[in-house]
Amino acid sequence: MLESFYYTSDLFQTTCYLYLAAFISYLAGLFWSKKVIGTISLILFAIAFITCTVLIVDRWIEAGRPPFKTFFESLMFAVWTTSLVSLAIEGRYRIRLIGLFSLIGILMIIFYALPKRDIETITLPPALQTWLFVPHVISYFLAYGALFVGGIAAFLHLVKPQGIKSHHSLGDQNTIDFNQFTYEITKFGFLFLTIGLLLGAWWGQLAWSNYWGWDPKENWAFITWLIFAAYLHCRNLESISTRLLSWVVIAGVFAIVFTYLGMEMLPTANDSLHVYSTD
Repeated sequence: MLESFYYTSDLFQTTCYLYLAAFISYLAGLFWSKKVIGTISLILFAIAFITCTVLIVDRWIEAGRPPFKTFFESLMFAVWTTSLVSLAIEGRYRIRLIGLFSLIGILMIIFYALPKRDIETITLPPALQTWLFVPHVISYFLAYGALFVGGIAAFLHLVKPQGIKSHHSLGDQNTIDFNQFTYEITKFGFLFLTIGLLLGAWWGQLAWSNYWGWDPKENWAFITWLIFAAYLHCRNLESISTRLLSWVVIAGVFAIVFTYLGMEMLPTANDSLHVYSTD
């Protein structure tokens, strides 16, 4: 076994501090709306993302396998995908509130992950030694990152239904319409959520001769998919208010959190094939 680079690396600590510094900078931007504050915030966020990328790549090389096996590794990958989606949106639309709330979520993940750091690397069991492992996990985590940001936009629609001014627009007169913004990012996330679900079913057939095993995590993943499918369907119904639709997206985000973190509290969790390794 190799000692984990994550556990002792100064770069890991630097990454955590950079995310914290970016959050403080975004928070300062609420009180000082100068352009330089926004630029500094975005730069700090981008540097933190780069150092997080280096950590994940190094872990991949060190372990000789994709760095998604343990719970801590998956949490850090969730940080990476959420950062990727948030930075892409921040760079395109300059919505500082998206960056601020994304960093709140990222810091919560990091603080939750700290006591779960891996001391040793863990090899992949035979069932995970398949080419489907990487696209399945990446699809899901891209979906989670995008849908988390969609949940932020849905919350902002509840708070600011009139939208906010921006240099770019998803509405008229340089105004960001958070209802439309939520729809666009949720469509993107739902696409990858669907891809992840289908790849998981294919993988199950190859590994266990069963497309669907009614595993607790499989069931909650499907419930999450149904919530976002309902949102996309109901959005075309004029009888349903945009506020209610925003609450549906937020409920979907809570379903993601439970699927990822809370499912292990269920009595049937020990029977799941999707429990992360911790030792």
